[in-house]
Amino acid sequence: MQVKKINPKEIEELIKENYDSDSSLDAFNVFIRKDQKVFLASKGLPMPLIEKSDYLLYFGTIKRNRKIQLSVEGSQHIGKTAKKNIAILDEENISKFVEGLPAKPEKLIDCSVGNFVLVKHGKDFFGSGVLREGYIEGYIPKERRKKAV
Repeated sequence: MQVKKINPKEIEELIKENYDSDSSLDAFNVFIRKDQKVFLASKGLPMPLIEKSDYLLYFGTIKRNRKIQLSVEGSQHIGKTAKKNIAILDEENISKFVEGLPAKPEKLIDCSVGNFVLVKHGKDFFGSGVLREGYIEGYIPKERRKKAV
């Protein structure tokens, strides 16, 4: 996998703009692929292992207009300190969200339609989605979705 090491401050700026979070990535080496996917690795991990994606944590994808779509793990890391673009879901709607279905937010914290939002239920973050008129469009990959019973 072709990755390029970047300064963590570049991603921290996007996180600050999008989620008003002061979360630091200084504890990690930050890498980006040509498709704009961002990965984290422990400092000290040798480059031969970094080139194997099994040793990297997928953090999110940079989109146009300086937006960043965070992965489930990325949302959990950033969510603790985020102050905007947070959608809080109730029990019924968080189940829909993790099944890959549109979910209706119970409460929105400084969100605007068309932006990525961090999806929260209780104290936990479940990934990110796009806020549409009256619902959240989820971006949980199919292989990570909960199966409906």
